[in-house]
Amino acid sequence: MAKKRGNRRSGMLFAFIGAVVLGAVIGVMLYNDPGMPLPPPPEVDFDAPYDDSWGRLPTPVARCAVTHILLKIDENRTEEEAKHDIEQLWNLYKNRPTKEFWTELQQKNNEDSSDKTHVYPIPGPQPYQPEFEATGKSTKVGFARICKTTFGYHLVRRES
Repeated sequence: MAKKRGNRRSGMLFAFIGAVVLGAVIGVMLYNDPGMPLPPPPEVDFDAPYDDSWGRLPTPVARCAVTHILLKIDENRTEEEAKHDIEQLWNLYKNRPTKEFWTELQQKNNEDSSDKTHVYPIPGPQPYQPEFEATGKSTKVGFARICKTTFGYHLVRRES
């Protein structure tokens, strides 16, 4: 006759206790694991040349919605200064292309006389400047590109 090695209940109890202990050990390790440190934020080169291909669609769309940041050319800012400033804003956004950061940039820098975060449908109820419409239609969603109109320099971000 074969020897009895123990009953089934004690085996299940031992397995259950082992699983609980193992789970607790893994939980403590995960909870206390500092993980990998975050990489440092990228250095923004404010004077990097503007790259019009960043976010450009190969074929423009028929309809879209855009927001923008306008920097006016007037007695307080020359055309060269406006172009330089809009390129710096583009470099900032390119290094942190989130909707939240875009809204922050708009609130601080947009010189549009209407609502600073207004979404413009293209085509709109009234015609916009051709350069503005063309830039909006040829930009990928979430990307921003620069155009110049009679109002000044625009950093145009496509929303949809």
